[in-house]
Amino acid sequence: MKVRIAALVLPLALFALPAPAQPAPTPPAQTTLDVQKLGEGVWAAEADKGANVAWFVVSDGVVVVDSGNDEATARLALEKIAETTGKPVRHLVITHAHGDHANGAAVFAAAGAEIVCHENGAAAITSVLRRPGAATTKASPGVLAISDRLAFFGGSRRAAVYYLGPGHTTGDLIVLLPEDKILFAGDLVVNGRLPYLQSPDADPQGWEQILIRLTALDVEKVFPGHGKVGTRQSIADSLAYLRKVNELAKLFIQTRVPDELYDMKLREPDNRIANVSVSPDHVANVRAAVKLERARLEKPAATPGPSRAKPGATPASPKTPKKG
Repeated sequence: MKVRIAALVLPLALFALPAPAQPAPTPPAQTTLDVQKLGEGVWAAEADKGANVAWFVVSDGVVVVDSGNDEATARLALEKIAETTGKPVRHLVITHAHGDHANGAAVFAAAGAEIVCHENGAAAITSVLRRPGAATTKASPGVLAISDRLAFFGGSRRAAVYYLGPGHTTGDLIVLLPEDKILFAGDLVVNGRLPYLQSPDADPQGWEQILIRLTALDVEKVFPGHGKVGTRQSIADSLAYLRKVNELAKLFIQTRVPDELYDMKLREPDNRIANVSVSPDHVANVRAAVKLERARLEKPAATPGPSRAKPGATPASPKTPKKG
């Protein structure tokens, strides 16, 4: 029956014009990395999309900070690391589990790197490593999950990885090179852009407290998760923004500002933040901070937990690295 139907419509098909050839889909553009030497044995690679990547030499190997937006970016980073150091990658520290920082982790695992993250992000990062088609050649690779701190010692370099509490996410890590006076801050510090407060597990109040502690560090160069290398001023600017947004969140809750009036209220002189335009991103940040503050106020008081690591303590007093 199907053959007969095809025969009936065939004469009409003879008059139809052939369908135009469809152009092949354009492959996504690969991320580029602008590599800059920050010090002896220390490099920062600014990405044109996704998160930045950094690395430094410890003894006979390399420690990398963040893996890039995707596996292609990670492979490019490995090429740059080989060009600049000529040494193998021993460890990859993921500052937090967002995809733009962690999606290239499998490439580093396949190259033999041990993946380091905070325990709150371990499940998410492990799932990245185990995705179908992931680059890793290991069977179900795991991660080294830390709770408070981890120290690297080798040659003349000391480096420390710290968890200072929830901020941008519940599992943010920073990496400090005390002698080099360099801080790799992940998304806790920004330079020339707005912090992103809209993650579901963000804690703007905790983030503010983290930045207060970071201002006490003796650092000269700060490499954020996105954007160019900054200075201590980047920490101060990020803190000023978080502090004001947290004030606005409390004010808007107390005065019962309707959601649809946020844009207007943020344009009032007393609510403006220096050098910050009332952009959709800024309005969204304030809206997210209000939502998170309401949730915090409604949450029962928690039993105080152990104090977090103090930046600088571990590198100044070498101890056995603490692993979580």
